[in-house]
Amino acid sequence: MKKERSNALGFTLLEISLAVVIGLMMLSLAMPSMRGLFAEQRLRERMEQFNQFVGRATELARSSKMEVRLRWEEGGIRMVPEQDLNEDGSVREEGWDFFGLDKEESLVLARTVARDPKAFAEWSFWPEGIREPVELAYAGPGGSWELRFGALIAEPEVLGVHTR
Repeated sequence: MKKERSNALGFTLLEISLAVVIGLMMLSLAMPSMRGLFAEQRLRERMEQFNQFVGRATELARSSKMEVRLRWEEGGIRMVPEQDLNEDGSVREEGWDFFGLDKEESLVLARTVARDPKAFAEWSFWPEGIREPVELAYAGPGGSWELRFGALIAEPEVLGVHTR
């Protein structure tokens, strides 16, 4: 008696294994570029959060008709209206709003028109809708960005975004 050979349709284990290996290789090639895209998206989100914080300071200065300062301190940046400052410049209360920075984040302020290059790290917003021109450099776990804020220009100039 002759055995009949089955012509069943389907894939062999070898073919399936080969397809899985090729798929994994292609996925491993795409992962670095995907990580870069996600890192840049997180950097841009952080930049947008800071821009919103600056917008709140600008609006507070206009609506309250008083100077508002962003003051760099441990763990972040505090928004301090003029009414919450003592005569010596110290903060009377805790301030109004706070932009927190994690331990692995930094945001460095460069006051481009300050008379004293080692001036205290604070940024002024005046009731007329004018703010002190500054440059900011952010560094975080996913990369860095630099912004330039003009006195009268609503949106900052993006000087660079760099992912790691």
